[in-house]
Amino acid sequence: MSHEWDEDVPDRSFVVLGGRTAPGHELDAVSLIVTERDDTAGLGLEEAAIVRMCASPTGVVEIASRLRLPVGMAQVLISGLLDQNRVTARHPPPATAAAAQHDVALLEEVLVGLRKKL
Repeated sequence: MSHEWDEDVPDRSFVVLGGRTAPGHELDAVSLIVTERDDTAGLGLEEAAIVRMCASPTGVVEIASRLRLPVGMAQVLISGLLDQNRVTARHPPPATAAAAQHDVALLEEVLVGLRKKL
């Protein structure tokens, strides 16, 4: 069965995202999203679903998974909701230089231990 491209039928992602192509906010995949206004009037199906599911903090990746959307698409939808003050984002704390150095030292110790066992 062959499918021909119909130029009159818009792409699902274009419709879902309302023509937006990139998020207006920087969202980490593990950022937690929390609903601020549970009013879903005027929202698309996916945006309304995000508002409902984020009554308790929900990660961007989990939102994408539940909606069966790529993470990038979920980030664009969440960004729009942030612009409307319907949700807020809680970002993971940035890694400090001291923590990064500690992680490297720990990894080196693990590597030395593994080499001794081999």
